[in-house]
Amino acid sequence: MNKNEQKYYADITSIAKTLDRIANALENNNKEDKIYYKTRKDMFADNSCTKEEYEAEQAELYTDDIKAQDDALNKETQEEMDIQHDYLHGLVQDLDNERYNEFCNIHCIRSNDAVEVSNYITDLDYVEVLGIIKELEEEYPFGGKSNDQANEDAIESQDGVTYDDDYDLRVTAKMYDGELQHGHFSTKKECILDYVTNEFGSQGARYTDIIKFAYYLNDHSGVKFDSTRDRGYYSMGISGRRPHLTTGGNDYLVKGINKEGNERYFALSHVESVTEYWKYAGADPCRTTGTHGYM
Repeated sequence: MNKNEQKYYADITSIAKTLDRIANALENNNKEDKIYYKTRKDMFADNSCTKEEYEAEQAELYTDDIKAQDDALNKETQEEMDIQHDYLHGLVQDLDNERYNEFCNIHCIRSNDAVEVSNYITDLDYVEVLGIIKELEEEYPFGGKSNDQANEDAIESQDGVTYDDDYDLRVTAKMYDGELQHGHFSTKKECILDYVTNEFGSQGARYTDIIKFAYYLNDHSGVKFDSTRDRGYYSMGISGRRPHLTTGGNDYLVKGINKEGNERYFALSHVESVTEYWKYAGADPCRTTGTHGYM
């Protein structure tokens, strides 16, 4: 065997040994236990390269959840604040001239500029709105008594109706409830519209007159109306998301200017016999909103 043949066979032997080593390595790898993870969290925790990705993903999910909760809370808070602003607007609107001017002087706003007064109320924060509402409600005619009523003592009941400074209103509400039960009215809304027309006529009703009557129509012998506690539910019928008292059907509440120049509520069926100057108080998709006359 010459030198070249010896070299050839030596190379073949070397290649064979190399192939044997590769085969053994592959066989050993196949025998190793494979790692199975039950969750992505386990996999991320065992792999330093993906652990940061997992933590970042969890942080993002947590942030989104917190943001959703904050958005829901802010929406609820804003709705409550809108209700309180609307109620304060109604209270100020119902003040007589003397008390209205006093209100404007206290808060340093011009009483002859309705837009300025409205903007001032709208810009108040929640705590300020509640504070002013409380102050107004403690005064006559909202919460306090007039001089004629100051010395009256409450009597438990009379003819099944609680006797207090709301006695006459309770009796009226009881009468309307009876009419409703006997089918002379179909809904409480009809009772309220009839009450506004017959009780206030050309003068028109104030915001507080309406929600207070609605309260006693629901329970004429119940606990005395508390504007802080009870106004929310009934005021939503006028200024809430679904203001059924100012929209829907053939008749509902609208706003008009009475002979004294004050804006008050009237039934749509009655307002044109009282004033040319009125407008829709709620958005009714079945009717064209707008102002009739000048307001």
